[in-house]
Amino acid sequence: MENLVEFTSSEGLVMPNNKQSISVQSGFIRTLVFKAVIFVVLATVIAVGAYFGAQAFLLNDDEDTDGRRPVTIGRGTLLDDVTASGSISFPELESLRFEISGTVAELLVDEGESVVEGQPLIRLDDATIADLESAVANAEIALKEASEDLTDILDGATNLESAIAESNLADARVASMDAAVALAEFTSTSETESPATIAAKDELIDTNETLSDALLAAKDDAKAQDELVSDALLAAEDDAKAQDELVSDALLAAEDDAKAQDELVSVAQETYDEAATEYSNQISGWFGSVVSEDGRTTEPTNLFDTWGTTVDEIFETGTSTLKSPPDDLSTPWNESIVWVWTHLTPYPIVTNCGDTSFTAPFTARCPSAEIDDAWDVKIDAEEALGEVLDDAALAVKAQQVLIDTAKDNLESAAKAHQVLIDTAKDNVESAAKAHQVLIDTAKDNVESATKDVVDTVNDIEINALRATLVEKNELEKDAEKTLAALNDLDLLQIKLVTASINQTNALLKNANSELEAVNLTAPFAGIISSISVDVGDTVSRQTPTIDILDPTVVTVDGTIDEIDVLSLRLGDQVAVTLDALPDQVLRGVIDEIGDGVNQQGVIQFPLSIILTAPDGIELIEGLSATATIVLNQINNALLVPLQAIGGTFDQPTVDVGTSDGFITTDVQLGASDDFWVVVESGLSEGQEVLMEIAAPVDALQQLFGGGLGAMGIPRGGGGFTINGGGGRGGGQ
Repeated sequence: MENLVEFTSSEGLVMPNNKQSISVQSGFIRTLVFKAVIFVVLATVIAVGAYFGAQAFLLNDDEDTDGRRPVTIGRGTLLDDVTASGSISFPELESLRFEISGTVAELLVDEGESVVEGQPLIRLDDATIADLESAVANAEIALKEASEDLTDILDGATNLESAIAESNLADARVASMDAAVALAEFTSTSETESPATIAAKDELIDTNETLSDALLAAKDDAKAQDELVSDALLAAEDDAKAQDELVSDALLAAEDDAKAQDELVSVAQETYDEAATEYSNQISGWFGSVVSEDGRTTEPTNLFDTWGTTVDEIFETGTSTLKSPPDDLSTPWNESIVWVWTHLTPYPIVTNCGDTSFTAPFTARCPSAEIDDAWDVKIDAEEALGEVLDDAALAVKAQQVLIDTAKDNLESAAKAHQVLIDTAKDNVESAAKAHQVLIDTAKDNVESATKDVVDTVNDIEINALRATLVEKNELEKDAEKTLAALNDLDLLQIKLVTASINQTNALLKNANSELEAVNLTAPFAGIISSISVDVGDTVSRQTPTIDILDPTVVTVDGTIDEIDVLSLRLGDQVAVTLDALPDQVLRGVIDEIGDGVNQQGVIQFPLSIILTAPDGIELIEGLSATATIVLNQINNALLVPLQAIGGTFDQPTVDVGTSDGFITTDVQLGASDDFWVVVESGLSEGQEVLMEIAAPVDALQQLFGGGLGAMGIPRGGGGFTINGGGGRGGGQ
């Protein structure tokens, strides 16, 4: 629009007061007015010429009819797509830290270096390793000692300990008898011993000798019986060790065999999983992701019987369909996917081909043969897996028989030795009882003889002898208590030792875990993005050391408008362009669609796209990206501008150019966008139709401002694509 300047009276020139000045200024003004008139006339002539010249040049208006102009129609591609803007990110990024404190001794990788899973990255110093190894050794020793203490408590007193305690009791009793004899021998009622006292003393001496002989015989017999028990225990222990070794050997053999069988099962399972995945991919690849999970695991014959059709019938129907049909939700397959296979793939789709398979250089594809082949491979892998599992089960049973046999032998040997031990213990007990009878008899005789002794001794000696006798009697009582205590279990002590074992075991596990953590390893294969420590640095659980990322997992994170989100599905193919790679289109799939977020009254949905990284190019996190998702595409369609359509909704028309002028013709319309519409019938490629001009535009503005685009007149022929801000696309 022209900017016109108008002077009002308030903006007039200021006149001088004297007449001479007025005369001079009046002449000057007349000169200016004359020049202005000449300039206006010349500008008008130039503008008029430019106007009509621009109209003739830009509009080619020799056939303009009622504000319309002819346009030649042609074929093109009508697209329905959605675009979203976002940026590149690497979601698989992990910051690594040590689980222990120490000093960095060696950095085993550099920034930017590629690593594999489990590869060592950082090693701590030898002093830290030595301290941790020492802690493990101390914990193992403490655990062993606590376990031995618990075993000793639970086993109770050994036969040898019982024999020693019984021997100590016998010695204490002998000492008590000796003290009693000494006291009796030196006790008298007069200063001189009477014949009766002497006789009593002689009798007392004889009985003491008999008692001593009985005690010595009991002691010797007890030692002999203890040796027999010890020999039986040692023999049982040696045999038990031998049987334990046999059981351990059987267990080790079973473990080795189990590992071998596990490897075979793992290989067979992996083969079967790959075959099942390939068959599932065949079904979803040919018929779309709408096929249910059960359908992707069903035998082809049963699957297509359930569908009520065959592979050949489906693809023959797709081949005979000229336009890409929408997906029929009543069928379990995606008609659009089938149509793409039969019309858009660079190789022919063959039906009724039986078991025929095609290899290079023949590039035809036979869906039924490929699906049957994939199913046969899956069945073969499943049968092989079953055979491997059966073999593994038989091997387990065989090894279990060997283990059970070894355990039975161990149990039988233990029972046999227990019989020998019990017999030896019974012999010890019988001998002890027999000797106890002799000892008790001898004691009775000593006691009787002591009563007969009436020798008198001075009070000091008697008191000393009596004190000795009291002391020996106390020692005898202590020996009896010790023997009784050996046969009782202390429950409180068992609990304390058990708690000590649990605590020590926890310390050992923690020490082993810390020792294993002296080397920081890669949790997955990737690239070292940054290193935050140097050799000699002190690290702890809170110290970040290395950042590792997986460059194979690249995502584009962006947002999509709520008007477009319902048209998207997980797994949809996406074309991605980067500002940093303007001439390259990358491929990706929709991985995640988040919940809507209200941003200043506009609902936006977060969108995550898994991107296939380009070969030979290292992407950088944060690069700007634009993703385009094609929702529908009609190729080789006859396209007409919407401005050329007239008539009614039920019967649209166009004005078609003929040799006699323009004639109104009925047409049948198809899909459309904001500018183009598909003509199903009524027109042919190359015909001219009249299209209304969007709005009158000044020719000078067209010439110097907007060009052809400012007039809104298409160039004719095929369509074009309009992409913008996440909206819908146009013809292409």
